Amino acid sequence: MYGQNERNSPDLSLAHLVGRLPLWRLTLATLALVITLSTGPVTGLAEGPLEPRSSEACLATTPGPVTGLAEGPWEPDELPIPNTTIIEDMGDGSFRYLVSGQPQVFIGMGYNPIYRYLSDEERAASYDRDFRILCQAGVNHIIGWDADKGYEQDKFDELTLDYANKYGIGVVMPFYLPGDGDYRDEAFTLDLLEQAAAKVMRFKDHPALRMWGVGNEVLMEMPAAEDREAFGLFYLQLADLIHILDPNHPVIYREAEDYFVSEISVLWQGDAPERPWLLYGMNIYSDNLERILLDWPTYGLNRPLLITEFGAEPDFHGDRAAGYLAMWWTIRGYPSYVLGGAPYAWTVEGPEPTDLKWGLMYGDGQPVDDTFPLLKKFWRLENGEPRSCPAWQ
Repeated sequence: MYGQNERNSPDLSLAHLVGRLPLWRLTLATLALVITLSTGPVTGLAEGPLEPRSSEACLATTPGPVTGLAEGPWEPDELPIPNTTIIEDMGDGSFRYLVSGQPQVFIGMGYNPIYRYLSDEERAASYDRDFRILCQAGVNHIIGWDADKGYEQDKFDELTLDYANKYGIGVVMPFYLPGDGDYRDEAFTLDLLEQAAAKVMRFKDHPALRMWGVGNEVLMEMPAAEDREAFGLFYLQLADLIHILDPNHPVIYREAEDYFVSEISVLWQGDAPERPWLLYGMNIYSDNLERILLDWPTYGLNRPLLITEFGAEPDFHGDRAAGYLAMWWTIRGYPSYVLGGAPYAWTVEGPEPTDLKWGLMYGDGQPVDDTFPLLKKFWRLENGEPRSCPAWQ
């Protein structure tokens, strides 16, 4: 089980930061960024030990209050305890996914509606409706994207997370990494590090957060091997930074099927230290699912797998609903090392043209066909007793 000692007493000393980031081309500015975000302003790197801050001081550096659903802003002495998401290695090739110590099957949804043009009141009403439906279906996670394939997605914020938390839904918080970026450019990569650090510090203590979804199908946009290598090396630096700032939540990289798993395995396993909190997610829209899951232990990553997107063509099993259900059953056929999955996607009214094909619900929250109701029937059998979901207000 990872992270127990770090959660209780994180070591934010300069020596620790240097030791934890062996690949960085460390600059004084980068170190000051990490230490400032973790402990407060740095006025001198050699002036003595860093003093822990009070909860009031921590709140003061947050980029904005996280508001409660009915009680108003969270006061410093009433801040909710952040959940911890842990991947427990059972030592026999199997793993457990634990949220605040409780095992869960990851039942997700690719959540793609565009609500950014609505008022906060309209957004809140839409989230309340959507998350109530998802909660009643047994869904316990949503996955999102800041941007993807050239399309601007909605950005999850405090309002999104507040309503997800109301319905017991965890959030895989996205962070966009452009596929056309030059990951050998120090100015470009430092800017990404700064953006990521700010986002982590803003959301890391929200009780709806489950993990950081850093990058999605980036390698698919990089035909050159040297570009993929530069990206892979930077990715480990970025993941290490996020883990130092937030050791309570894993980082997950998402990629298309198993096209690049061999390259990633060489990089991840060849670099020290081990990162049991660094996860891999696959997006699968083909009939290769069974073969990929069967082969997963042979790739040498020594960690569990999440199916972060899946979708079935109608000809897989005669109709779409049967295809999606068959894919879910296949995912659940490997419970020792496949933590769960998330179908793509929630609505036909997402930003991508293909959302018209893959969307499960209309914009008013009604099912497009039998796919979502059929998945719901079997999802509700997972994770013990059906959840108690608040009534829609």
